[in-house]
Amino acid sequence: MAYLATYNDGKTAIRHDVQCIDANTALVIQSGETTLATWAYDDIRVADSTSGQRFRAAGSDARLTLANDDDGDWLIHKCPNLKKGDNPTTRWPIWLGAIAFAIASIIGIFLVLIPNLASTVVQLIPISFEQKIGLQSRDQIVDVLEGTRPEGEGFICKADAGLRVLQKRADEIANLMESPFPINITVIKIAVPNAFALPGGQVILLSGLIDDAKSGDEVIGVLAHEIAHVVRRDPLQVSLKQTGTALLISLLVGDVFGGTVISGVGSTVIESGYSRDAEAASDILAVTALNQLGLTARPLADFLSRLSKSDGLAAVIPEFLSTHPSGTNRAEEIRRLSQANGRALSKFDWQAVQNICNE
Repeated sequence: MAYLATYNDGKTAIRHDVQCIDANTALVIQSGETTLATWAYDDIRVADSTSGQRFRAAGSDARLTLANDDDGDWLIHKCPNLKKGDNPTTRWPIWLGAIAFAIASIIGIFLVLIPNLASTVVQLIPISFEQKIGLQSRDQIVDVLEGTRPEGEGFICKADAGLRVLQKRADEIANLMESPFPINITVIKIAVPNAFALPGGQVILLSGLIDDAKSGDEVIGVLAHEIAHVVRRDPLQVSLKQTGTALLISLLVGDVFGGTVISGVGSTVIESGYSRDAEAASDILAVTALNQLGLTARPLADFLSRLSKSDGLAAVIPEFLSTHPSGTNRAEEIRRLSQANGRALSKFDWQAVQNICNE
C-alpha cells in the first residue's frame, strides 16, 4: 500500500509530492516512477514530536511530511528508534578532532606559550603578589633547612650589627637599581659558600659565603648580583617557566598562602638556576651599581674565580644549591667593567658581618 506525503531533500527548497511504499525493512519514497530516497526503518526519527506526522532519516536533513489525514500509525509501529538521537559514530571524527585540538591547545599554553612569554607575563603580576610569593618561599626554605640541623642549634643569624651593615649596602644598591621591592636579607648558618634571590625582594645568604670570602667587598659584590636578579624579577620568571600557568592560576584565585604550587617556588628557583644571559645581565647591573657607589667590583670576580677553581667544592655544595655557574670569562668581564676602587666595607663593618652568626 502507498501512502501520500510531501518530501524535501534538505538541500533545496523544492517540495515533492511523493508516495511512501513499505518495502519490508525500509520505506521507499517515490515521486512518480523516480525513487527519491530509501529510508531503513531503524534509521527513521521523529522530526516534529508535537504532530507525529513529520519524519527524518538519521544523519540527514531531508524531511518527510505525511498527509493531513494520516496519523502515521502505519509507520510508527515499524520504526523502533523514532525518538533516539542520531548514531553517535557519525559524529565521532568531528568530536575527536575538536577534543584533540583543545588538548593540544592547553598543552601548548602550559608548556610553550607561558614559558616562552614568562618575561612578559611577569610584568603583569602585581608587585604585592610577588612579595607574598617571595615571603612564603623564604619561609619554606628556612623550615626545610632548619629541619636538617640538631635541635636547639642556632640557625638564623641575627646579630644586629652585621645585619645593619648588610642592609645598609643592600638598600643603597637597590635604590640605584630602582628596585620595585624593598630588599630583605636572611642569613642562614650553613657552611656552603652561596647566596640566592627569591621573588619579591627576598635574598638569602648562607654563612659559608661569609666564611669563604676574603673580604667584605666579595660579600657585597655577591649581594649586588643577587639584588640585580631581584630587580630583573628573574626568580619569578624561572618559576613561571617551570610551573607554567599553575602559578598564574594560584594567583588569580587568590591562593597565595598555603598553596602547594607557590610553596614550591623557592625550591624551583634554587634547583633551576638562571640562564647565561640572565647571569650576564645581572653581573652588568651589579657592577654598574657598584661603580656608581664608587665601589670596586673586582672582588666579586675574584670570588667567582675561586669558587669555580675549587675542585673539592662540588662534593661540599649540594646540587640543588649550585645556582651560579661561573668561569674565567665571566670573571674577566666583571673585571673589565669595574671602574671604581672604593672598598665596600670598613674593617670594623667587615668584622661585624663576620660575627653575624655568633650571637
